[in-house]
Amino acid sequence: MKITFTGRNSQIGAYFKGNYNYHSYQLDDSDTWNALLDSDVIFLILPKTETMLDDAKRFMLSAMNSNIKHIVKIGSLGPWRLIHSQLESFMREARLPYTSFDIAPLMNNLFTEQYNNGVLDNYRGRATAPYLDPRCLATAIEQCLGDKKHFYKNYNATGPIQYTIEQVAQTMKKNGFVVNKINNAKYEKSHSAMTANTNDFALMKTLGARYLTEDWAPETCWDLKCHFNIGSRTLDQFMKDDQHIFTQNFAEDKNL
Repeated sequence: MKITFTGRNSQIGAYFKGNYNYHSYQLDDSDTWNALLDSDVIFLILPKTETMLDDAKRFMLSAMNSNIKHIVKIGSLGPWRLIHSQLESFMREARLPYTSFDIAPLMNNLFTEQYNNGVLDNYRGRATAPYLDPRCLATAIEQCLGDKKHFYKNYNATGPIQYTIEQVAQTMKKNGFVVNKINNAKYEKSHSAMTANTNDFALMKTLGARYLTEDWAPETCWDLKCHFNIGSRTLDQFMKDDQHIFTQNFAEDKNL
């Protein structure tokens, strides 16, 4: 069985243990797809772009007539889930088995997207976010590869604890990171490059506003423990163990 991963040069890529083929690709360039289409199982990091949904559907149409038997991807528990849910419906109708690990925003590159020169950006208002240990996510991804019991499944990939931005700041300080200010940024900052004036993007902005107006946040979930028997490190332990990983700037993290 040939297994090919995208996202080697990403934070999550640093946690994979298996001996896989790795391939860098551009979702909007079909000339870069061949190594993926020649594989039995693929792990996809899909870019967060305005054209991702249409680009991914074109890829899936090619995948229907390829060697691919299972697609594993990282999805979303935040507003971007709107795009992923439409893609998953397309994949079901195309009879392309997929597994999606849907993540919450907090640990999605906290140190590269929200922290700079002692300032911690907060675009969730008073809402909390469920911490996800990336080692757990990577382990679950590797366990499910090619396994039919995980076909056409979505797993809410969170740890068991919700954190406020103040608790995150306290944990950062405890582990040597200076936090002089928590900056209450607008939610749109996390999608600053996206200016499409479509109904999908209008709805995503509305969903994102719930962080501020309704204190909305994804709920914690035990999917990784129940389905993969994986226990999570605490946020404090993660920061102690993995500073050599999460403080790096990985080129492909822009896609998450």
